[in-house]
Amino acid sequence: MKTNQIIPIFYACDDNFVKYTIVSLHSMIKNASKEYKYHVYILNTNITKEMQDRLMVLANENFEISFEDVTNYLHSIADKFPIRDYYSKTTYFRLFIAEMFPQYNKAIYIDSDTIVQGDISNLYEIDLKDYYVGACHEQAMVQVNEYGTYVEKCVGVSRYSFFNAGMILINCKQFRDHKVLEKFIKLLQVYKFVVTQDEDYLNVICKNHVLWLNQKWNTEVFGEIPYPIKDAYIIHYIMVSKPWHYQDCRFGDIFWQYAEETNVYEDILDVLNSYTDKEKENDQISADNLLKLAIAETNNKNNYLNSLNKVKQLTENINIMKNNIEYKKEKNNQNSKISNKMILTDDINY
Repeated sequence: MKTNQIIPIFYACDDNFVKYTIVSLHSMIKNASKEYKYHVYILNTNITKEMQDRLMVLANENFEISFEDVTNYLHSIADKFPIRDYYSKTTYFRLFIAEMFPQYNKAIYIDSDTIVQGDISNLYEIDLKDYYVGACHEQAMVQVNEYGTYVEKCVGVSRYSFFNAGMILINCKQFRDHKVLEKFIKLLQVYKFVVTQDEDYLNVICKNHVLWLNQKWNTEVFGEIPYPIKDAYIIHYIMVSKPWHYQDCRFGDIFWQYAEETNVYEDILDVLNSYTDKEKENDQISADNLLKLAIAETNNKNNYLNSLNKVKQLTENINIMKNNIEYKKEKNNQNSKISNKMILTDDINY
């Protein structure tokens, strides 16, 4: 056993979603190498003691588990970086990892709506070099033209260079050295992304600093998948593709295989059986509205990229004006020197 090597892994969830974290973590533990020690942190603000206890039974000789309430940390930076109610969204917690845990130079973040079929230690062993993150392509942007156009026309990132933030290998040292959290909060204060939110911010900040991983490390249940699902290292049930909402969810059988082995199986089964037709209808409406929102943001004259270009153009114009003013001043000074020069007889050509 490589006892000197601890692999830090982070989830972020609330009391309602932690049951799915349990299933994801169970699958991870079941398929992870026994040659490593792992420390799993559950970032949260409100998980009950009961649900914490139900998750803690997964801990074993290789896997240590801690619940990290981020409330105090949020308060500690609120005065310096006031960002209103965004802190309450668990999706943003991944951005705090590098600063909250300075003892780590690298860490794994993974969403709870996942099943880990591969050995997670293999992911951690990937050399990030100086890249900010290791990540996989966001298939919604690659496979749906409207989303691809959105990220190119609004976020300013190619559809083929936009990553899904639901599973990222974080270079914590680079995050700290390049003040990624500070950049995020400052950007959050000046522009509000409304389509993929934290994913948009991360892609803006990490642009040209992404190490592209084998897509199998984040196989999204979306569109075409160019390999057998058994070869996926991580299955990611994105958007409305949730096995606990739809009995016919693609690859849902894999999720239920692991869920059945946990102490939350009956709870999740109850969620599936009680999910109403109205809720399913709302899922479709939500998906349609998200696509419409992406199109609207693409056409918004004041979207992020358009606003950025306006600022750049304004800056260029100001610099041109400054240069013109300096040129005129210099020209006037030269003319003044010429007019003030005393003409001597020796200067006259007779």
